[in-house]
Amino acid sequence: MLKSSPHILPFSGLKLGNHHFEYVLEASFFDSCESFGIHKGIGMAKVQLEKKETMMLLSLTLEAQLEVLCDRCNENMSLDVHGAMELIYKFGTEESLDESLVILPPDSYQIDMFQPLYELLIVSLPSRFIHDNDGCDPEVLRFLNSSDTPQDNKNDVDPRWEALNKLN
Repeated sequence: MLKSSPHILPFSGLKLGNHHFEYVLEASFFDSCESFGIHKGIGMAKVQLEKKETMMLLSLTLEAQLEVLCDRCNENMSLDVHGAMELIYKFGTEESLDESLVILPPDSYQIDMFQPLYELLIVSLPSRFIHDNDGCDPEVLRFLNSSDTPQDNKNDVDPRWEALNKLN
């Protein structure tokens, strides 16, 4: 685990019970999300860690404001993202097929929260980025709604496929 990461959660010195942490997500965090269309962002993650004898229960909430491009008009827009996730951390050497169960080596003393924060942000994104309430560029909307585009004539059939119609 990276010792210099700003998203490290040290749990080795914590007493049993509930503990609260906050992480500010800055530009460096959102640089890794560029392939998902995120240009800039700022956010806050809140972590509640319940430490028990043999496991830790982690509740994670995320609020972020992102700068993305609108999928309709290709203009910059601001997008608010909210998400929540729960993880269970256990100590051991076996593998886990459950995505909410993370197995830590017995000698672990900290958790790098970058990956859970990254995954929560990505699954909290909407499938499309579109301005709310006609926030799109009016010129682009006019072009998209114009009927000047040539209409496909449904009666025109490619002669190569016409023979297939005779099979019925």
